[in-house]
Amino acid sequence: MSLFSFQPWDRRKGFTLIELLVVIAIIAILIGLLLPAVQKVREAAAKSTCANNMKQWSLALHNYHSTFASFPPAGKAPDGTGLPHRIAWPIMLWPYVEMENASKQYNFNTGFWQPNNTIVNTHTGICSTTNKVYYCPSDRVGARWEGDQYWRARANYAINWGPIRMPAPAGSNPAAFSPWGFTDFVTRSKPRISTLTAISDGTSNTLAFAEVRSSANDKDADFRGDFINDDNQCGRFMTLDTPNNGIDEMTGGWCVNNVANRMPCTTSANGKITSRSNHTGGVNVGLCDGSIRFISNGIPLATWQALSTMNGGEVFDPNY
Repeated sequence: MSLFSFQPWDRRKGFTLIELLVVIAIIAILIGLLLPAVQKVREAAAKSTCANNMKQWSLALHNYHSTFASFPPAGKAPDGTGLPHRIAWPIMLWPYVEMENASKQYNFNTGFWQPNNTIVNTHTGICSTTNKVYYCPSDRVGARWEGDQYWRARANYAINWGPIRMPAPAGSNPAAFSPWGFTDFVTRSKPRISTLTAISDGTSNTLAFAEVRSSANDKDADFRGDFINDDNQCGRFMTLDTPNNGIDEMTGGWCVNNVANRMPCTTSANGKITSRSNHTGGVNVGLCDGSIRFISNGIPLATWQALSTMNGGEVFDPNY
């Protein structure tokens, strides 16, 4: 046998064009099948983080109550004597959500919109400080307000105002109402300050917080997410519509729908903010006992409204 032998050249060691196209098509199909699963996992993580943020606000609410023997008001406004200065509920809870340094820098002798709490047309004021506990990862993390010269942070968490507009129409005197509001339902200088023992429906049957969508653009004069402000519907949600239904915001003769288009409202007075999220099927809420639940968009309006009042005598249906 010869010392030198030659093997036939194998012409099929490479891929043909058709084989490459088939492999690429298979990979594309696999990616298409995998992407929804990845998105579901990502949203589940975002939903969990969002619920954890709300838990931090709920614990802060109870720590505030332990210190002052009451919940904070939704906001304080001048009472005719110049005091108390305008301040919103998140600022009062700063020390209890690991923002004690911000609280120490805040000047409680001036309003939230005054120097140096807010520095006009800049984000250098303490009210523009942002924190991860402000934002649901499913929405626009880092959102801020630049709708006027008093720039400040936005957020995705709002306090329960109940089935009542802000301000309520003249002559309103509902028998059942939320732990937050005005004692006469109209006057900003008369905030309702509630205690745990005042919640006769039970703290596990009464809403404290819910999610809201933030504005799609910092420069929009859109009160959604504007929770440092004590004005209008800022930092509050109303249960006049069930979660993720109806108009997001109604204020000053304008409505804002889910894609942030401003349009004239048929009703110009007495505004509202609706609880809304980017989660599939519902919103996270915090109850007055400190627990967190996920509430379905399909909750009956009567049940949703009953859940928002503290003295209506209703019992929450846990199926929602």
